[in-house]
Amino acid sequence: MPSRRFFSLRYKLIIAFLIIGALLSGVLSYVSYHILEQRLFYELKRSVGNITEIGVETLDKEALKILIAQQGEALDLKRVDEVEKSSEFIKVTDQLNRIRDTEKSLIRYIYLVTPTDDSNRARFLVDADVITDKIKGEKEEDISHYNLEIDISEFPLMRKAFEEKTREVEDEYVYDEAYRINTVSGYAPVFDADGKTMLAVLGLDMSNFEVQAALKEVTNTFLGVSAIALVSAIIIAVLMGTWVTAGIIKLDNLVTSFAQKNFSVRSNLKSNDEVGRLGFSFNHMAETIQEYNARLEKLVDAYGRFVPHDLLKMLDKKSILDVSLGDQVQKDMAVLFSDIRDFTSLSETMNPKDNFNFLNSYLGRIGPEIRSHNGIIDKYIGDAVMGLFPNKSDDAVEAALAIQEKIIEFNVHRAKYNLTPVKAGVSIHSGKVMLGTLGEMQRMDGTVISDTVNVASRIESLTKKYASNIIISDAAMSALSNPDRYFIRYLDKVYVPGKIGAVVLHEICNADGAKDLESKKRTYADYSEGVERYYTRDFTGAETLFQGVLAENANDIPARIFLEKTQEFIKSPPPSDWDGVTKYYRKN
Repeated sequence: MPSRRFFSLRYKLIIAFLIIGALLSGVLSYVSYHILEQRLFYELKRSVGNITEIGVETLDKEALKILIAQQGEALDLKRVDEVEKSSEFIKVTDQLNRIRDTEKSLIRYIYLVTPTDDSNRARFLVDADVITDKIKGEKEEDISHYNLEIDISEFPLMRKAFEEKTREVEDEYVYDEAYRINTVSGYAPVFDADGKTMLAVLGLDMSNFEVQAALKEVTNTFLGVSAIALVSAIIIAVLMGTWVTAGIIKLDNLVTSFAQKNFSVRSNLKSNDEVGRLGFSFNHMAETIQEYNARLEKLVDAYGRFVPHDLLKMLDKKSILDVSLGDQVQKDMAVLFSDIRDFTSLSETMNPKDNFNFLNSYLGRIGPEIRSHNGIIDKYIGDAVMGLFPNKSDDAVEAALAIQEKIIEFNVHRAKYNLTPVKAGVSIHSGKVMLGTLGEMQRMDGTVISDTVNVASRIESLTKKYASNIIISDAAMSALSNPDRYFIRYLDKVYVPGKIGAVVLHEICNADGAKDLESKKRTYADYSEGVERYYTRDFTGAETLFQGVLAENANDIPARIFLEKTQEFIKSPPPSDWDGVTKYYRKN
């Protein structure tokens, strides 16, 4: 019988487990590494975007305008040196370096450039390294001097930032040969105080030192775990084939779950052999990755303070990472605007710190009221706040009343320190709004745009003129499920800037003082009849009724406005095609 050579089952198991161990380690390493690398890269991009966005707000616009005004094609070296020694240049340089100090170890370059008549060329305004380079005695050709013209055709994102006046951030790493590192560049336009005139573009390059350090640490962990896995697989295959197979299957399931981003999974293998060591090593690796993932999740949660989670839900997105440029949806909802009256005058009496303390104290009281009444804070605009109410207009009204209550409490608090009380007007308007993301790929903003938003803003500007705490449009009032809960009085029919067609306004009087509210209730019948006579051109009858209302309450500003218009029409009747609409051609 011819002899037959057999291959040992032990060696087969060793080879099989070597292959399995290598595959499992490779899959785990590849998936985990690339998940972490992608998240860290996105975080670096967001850091670049946030620093450029916040940085442009810290720059002294007046100093920039002085520097820009001196730029030109015929500046000699002496003139350039004089500019670089000017207080404006030094001031802006210091501001750029303070921006760099937020991530000093990561930001390689930070500078300001201005456009030229040639879209492919730009001029350096301020490079944060110029003064330092001059002190170090760097070669002139290596210094980005003031007014130095550069070719930006090789920097499409910088050119795009100039052309579209938008913030831009690189989509991928760029290798910096000078420092032998990967960097991400970002650009953000710097606007004048009007928010429209672009003065310059802020650019910065941020290195990926921290990303590489994190990936290196994880890679070392992966290599250690892989080595342990392979060694353990060989020993276990020789000594306890069947038992080892069961343990490997358990670990395989853990790896699969881990690859599905279930970073909390852990091995519960209790044996004291190599399989147990493999489970221990896996847990150590998993804890390391979970720690980094937790840090990333905290960062994502922090971004939620800038992009409301409810806004993401309406866009059918699970997190800010899922948001893409152009995501949009159209919905019917109520829009609320609130603004402090005469804030400019009040602000002028306070220093910057007191201004921010005041606004944060104020907004900290009214912001939660919007959220507690099923609203979403779309944005804060200085002392103003814009809220969205996707469920029903009643939520917006309840929020408006709660805001006025909080303002009363706020004024009680201010009175203890002999501070001036504040007043705020609130407007509510309902209609279709387009909710989505605006901007460009590297700088997006979740917001709403529509005629409804514009009208709500314009209505709020009328609260001071009519001395009304809360003004609601006819569209929003018609959408109320239970309007009888509130004391609502007709206010006016107006044309507002940017709106085609008249808007009917009402005031919700429940937030008025008790004395004014009772007075308005007692005079409601005369006031309403006066309004009816006014629109039917019975101005004499309307005058008598409004005079009676004012005799009861001389502070009834809407009645006084009607009386003044009525008396004007008695003297000079309106034309036959008069529609009774009050026209406002600018924001009050």
